[in-house]
Amino acid sequence: MALVFTNANVKVNAVDLSTYVAEVSFDMTINPVEVTAMGAGGKQFLAGLEESKVDLTFWQDFGSSTVAQTLQAIRNGGTAVTISIIPSGTVASATNPHYTMQAILTDYPPVTGKVGDALQAKASFVVSGTITQGTT
Repeated sequence: MALVFTNANVKVNAVDLSTYVAEVSFDMTINPVEVTAMGAGGKQFLAGLEESKVDLTFWQDFGSSTVAQTLQAIRNGGTAVTISIIPSGTVASATNPHYTMQAILTDYPPVTGKVGDALQAKASFVVSGTITQGTT
């Protein structure tokens, strides 16, 4: 079954920024660890540590408790914050998982756009630890 991505729920540091989200992208990468021994016919690997990231694109807003204020505080704080993503709406389920992670903000250009465009802000986070997938 195909899904149309129209109603993601995104919270960053407990602030619901869902109404500002233009794009969500995150990967759950596991680094391969090579364990190839002499005589092997090809490289062999074990699953290593997770190295995931999250990219969020927002329609920028400089008001209180909105995009700019939330992200600037995270940038200035320099510590990992909780990011919560539910693909469709606010209720997680077996068919609508809830992803949660601790992440540090690594890139935040607060103004992105060209003349005549709606102002955007992109934020890139590196996950500290692992991404948890749940149904609640």
